[in-house]
Amino acid sequence: MNNYVIWKTALKSILKNKKRSFLTMFGIIIGIASVITIVSIGNGFKRDMIDKMSMVNTNENVSNITFNYYDVSNAFTESDVFKKSDLDLIKNLKGIRKIDFYKPKQKLTERQVELNVRGKKLTKKIERVEQTSEPLLVGRQIDPNDNETLNKVVVIDEILAQKLYDDPEKAVGKGFEVMNELFTVVGVIASSNGTLSMENQAALAYFPIKSYDHYFNKAESQSILNIETEVGENQEEILKEVLKQLNFNGSMRNVGEYETYNPKSDIEQMGSILDNLTLFISAVAGISLFIAGVGVMNMMYISVSERTKEIGIRRALGATEKDIRKQFLTEGLTLTLLGGLIGYLLGMILGLLASIFLPFSVRPDLFTIGLAVGISVLIGVVFSYMPASTASKKDLIDIMK
Repeated sequence: MNNYVIWKTALKSILKNKKRSFLTMFGIIIGIASVITIVSIGNGFKRDMIDKMSMVNTNENVSNITFNYYDVSNAFTESDVFKKSDLDLIKNLKGIRKIDFYKPKQKLTERQVELNVRGKKLTKKIERVEQTSEPLLVGRQIDPNDNETLNKVVVIDEILAQKLYDDPEKAVGKGFEVMNELFTVVGVIASSNGTLSMENQAALAYFPIKSYDHYFNKAESQSILNIETEVGENQEEILKEVLKQLNFNGSMRNVGEYETYNPKSDIEQMGSILDNLTLFISAVAGISLFIAGVGVMNMMYISVSERTKEIGIRRALGATEKDIRKQFLTEGLTLTLLGGLIGYLLGMILGLLASIFLPFSVRPDLFTIGLAVGISVLIGVVFSYMPASTASKKDLIDIMK
């Protein structure tokens, strides 16, 4: 029999028992849909994270220098790394074309600052914002006008207001000191955590971004340095000389060490972690596919037992064992492929619906298509082979009896 006749016969056999075929496919559909939804959301999250971590400058002649503190706790203060004196120290070294500060694509609004809470110094997260929209207990929100006028105002968390002023209702109008600068509390937001412990990763205070930067950020200091070398120069040797100068004479040499920084390795590492996490969750969801495969095998065995007479007629008309095996393998493969394609479409629809509520987009790609088709083919072949082999080995004389 040619392949066209085999596929046509397989479809007829599947459609002949629509309910049984659909119930068998249902497990495949749910399993594939689960895996595709997880993989598509995972890939969307990965693309979003990598995009946020990517540098603006992708010039191959640009390398990065950062700083590693001896005492990790120093890294959580507002002290910046590179000063103007550091740039003056290395800008005239041979082979260096340009020195500037690295800026990420996404403007980071979070900061870790030291707060004095009832005599205790705590390093906590704050946010620099254009305006706030958090649920208020009392007072007002930060608005764009506060930014334009460099207004020294702050909106604080309920639990922080309780610790500082005993009563959140009385916090509005009080002074809030950060690094020797006094801001006025204009609003108190409802606490989402209710504690000042390390487990609370939410921001405890919100500042107008321009006001905060005006009073605390220094234009001559940053945390990562871009070093652009002249074309044709030995980049590695130039970086060695830069590090040598900074580690001997740099402004922060006594509290840590200057070293090269490769953002691509961080991006690759993050991508690998996300891939492994997605793979693990997909594997858990994929257990249902094994159960669905057993269902396919069960249906194929039933089909073989019901069609013994048909097998005998085909053998009498000259069909070989290979033809019979191919016939039943094709039926199992067709069944799982149909289930896989329906599951893929369902999975992508679920992924796209989920992306409406997520801060990143979910898009179909060749990997998820290949995954759906590949798993379907694998299940079809693995779980249909034994029933197909059983059908092909039936003896014509035994069948006629």
